[in-house]
Amino acid sequence: MDLHFKTPPCLSALLFLALGCLAPAAARPLLPPPGLQADGLPTLQRVQRMQETASAETPVLRFLGWHPQRREMLVLAQAGGSLQLHRLSEPGERPQALTGGRERVDRAQWEPQRGEYLVFSRDRGGDEAFRLYRLQPLDANGANGVSLAEPQPLTPAGARVSAFHFLPRGEGLVYVLDQLDGSRRSAATVPAEPKAGDDEADDDDEAAASAVIAPPTRSRGARSQLFWMDPMRPESARLLGDSVGGRYTDLRVSPAGAVLALHTAQGRSQTLRFDLDPAAPMGGQVLGSRSMSAEREPELLWQRQALGRDFRQLVQLQLSTGQRRPVSLPAVAGDLEAVAPAPADSAVPLALVHSEAGVSVLRLARSGPEWTLQRVAAELPVGVIQGPQWHPRLPLLAFNHSSAQSPGRIVSWSPEAPGLQFWSGREEGAAGAGVHYATLRWKSFDGLEISGLHIAPPAHFKGPRPVLISIHGGPSSQARPTHLAGSMRYLVETLGMHLILPNVRGSEGFGQRFLKLDNGRQREDAVRDISALLDLIAAQPEMDARRVIVSGGSYGGYMSLAVAARESARIAGSICRVGIANFVSFLENTESYRRDNRRAEYGDERDPEMRAFLQRISPLSRAASVRKPLFIIHGRNDPRVPYGEATQMVAAVRAAGTPVWFLTAEDEGHSFSRAENREYLFSATVAFVQQALAAVALDALPAVDDNDVSQALPQRSKAGAK
Repeated sequence: MDLHFKTPPCLSALLFLALGCLAPAAARPLLPPPGLQADGLPTLQRVQRMQETASAETPVLRFLGWHPQRREMLVLAQAGGSLQLHRLSEPGERPQALTGGRERVDRAQWEPQRGEYLVFSRDRGGDEAFRLYRLQPLDANGANGVSLAEPQPLTPAGARVSAFHFLPRGEGLVYVLDQLDGSRRSAATVPAEPKAGDDEADDDDEAAASAVIAPPTRSRGARSQLFWMDPMRPESARLLGDSVGGRYTDLRVSPAGAVLALHTAQGRSQTLRFDLDPAAPMGGQVLGSRSMSAEREPELLWQRQALGRDFRQLVQLQLSTGQRRPVSLPAVAGDLEAVAPAPADSAVPLALVHSEAGVSVLRLARSGPEWTLQRVAAELPVGVIQGPQWHPRLPLLAFNHSSAQSPGRIVSWSPEAPGLQFWSGREEGAAGAGVHYATLRWKSFDGLEISGLHIAPPAHFKGPRPVLISIHGGPSSQARPTHLAGSMRYLVETLGMHLILPNVRGSEGFGQRFLKLDNGRQREDAVRDISALLDLIAAQPEMDARRVIVSGGSYGGYMSLAVAARESARIAGSICRVGIANFVSFLENTESYRRDNRRAEYGDERDPEMRAFLQRISPLSRAASVRKPLFIIHGRNDPRVPYGEATQMVAAVRAAGTPVWFLTAEDEGHSFSRAENREYLFSATVAFVQQALAAVALDALPAVDDNDVSQALPQRSKAGAK
């Protein structure tokens, strides 16, 4: 059945004049890469990006951490179509690749004493079953062009390392291993074992790693385990804690080597401290309990917690007593989002990053008779700061910074030298200068003020312009003024669309009360926030309320489906990336290690009344109300939102007679990370938006005589037809 949009031949000449947009420079037909399946999509042509960013010439790097001995960074960068480890020795230098292959690297840390080897994690095909590997330079002197040994697997395949940390004085590392169900995927969609020549383990290494710790037996229940290991001797792995039906999160190691983890089971959370002595009982002790030794030396850890307030703040955790005490800092109107503690025996201050109205602000906090705050890096463009970290031995603070003008730069700051040093990236200058964020505010159905970010199209687009509403995931994420790239940038700059990034109730950065306003039975209130946004759009003369596309990924994908059902008459189409279609099937089939956490957010589907409520509000139950074109994108290895969410929604919407484009990837999970897949998705997204908007524009045109197309051309000025 051919389900792509039908355009009468006699009207094809009217499409872009009716839209008032520039047609993209289409070249040769574009075929899906081997890992993609395009169901219901027409034959596409490659869309040439009209505004190539500076990052096309300058690679975008992401700072992971410092080398413990050298003034050198460990970074992530694209290589061979996926994110790979590199090291960066000097600002502006070309990074040296440390890993390769098709599978992306997730995280990495150098051994903290001499830095003679590192440990990194990677999954396979986007399945998020992260596995640890050891990578050791054959020449440890750090010379340029150093060759590397093959990565050695440390943990078994089929389980997920959710966190790992080295102990500070070369005593090995600790890691959390989560059991995986594997019930969402058929055997055909599980990525194949690596072939000879891949940078994954060979059969002998696989057997050796599996002999260390067999992966937990797959079942429908959650199981989380905490291990210690000497990475140079994987067979040394020792179990510190085993939680059946619970989960270990927030794994931390103090500067003195104390191992802490938050244990959550049956709705109750406790911070546990684990003893590394092999003779100590397994399972840890509740922090501050009487059974803990009173002889432990006092030690503090820094945390971000609300502690009864609306915004998260800096908190001192006393390890010997378990007491948490907020630090009396000068008032800051924002949420504390990152803390970079000073290394042991270092005189540098704490580095704090606050989110103030979505903009990151970096400050240094110094103790004394009274705590003081000093803002630094204020000269950076408005944007987002992530991953701040002090060098273990040098007074150097490094962090990632992104803004409207830059897709990402690595920046360092030192108290001993004025100014900032840019290790990678650059501002786009004129290319990025046209992207300006403004704030939109509107009242929702209950009088609550909702806000969002707005980017207007370039000034040469005249008249009411189409609108793209892009809803973030989470739910507790936040739309922030970062770099605009990919299809969203193309839609703004080339097709002349308004872009609105709403922060509906449940978004982060607006306080704990706002964060919880969409929990449980309040879920649809967030959808009503978008309905109120459509009211606002209808009142804006520069926006065309007839031509609105709603898009979102993950939870934002649920929102796009819910709006497509609720507001079909007021939108032109919707795009759902890895979205939830049915809350009940989602909760039953998401990986067990995260199921209880999601139940706390959405509701417990095992309760009959809540189950009925979740079924009722799920987009799948309202599929017949989706009357405008729909584009669904999903990776088959997605462990968070199972692939079945997509297939059942596609079938239900098509059964109701509405066209659906369905793009699936056998080698992706909760996002499309491979370069060739992302490139095809870019062209497909642009094509879908163009056709959905064209269908609305054509509906407004008068009837056309096949022999006289010119009579139907709308009367526009040259400026308005661009």
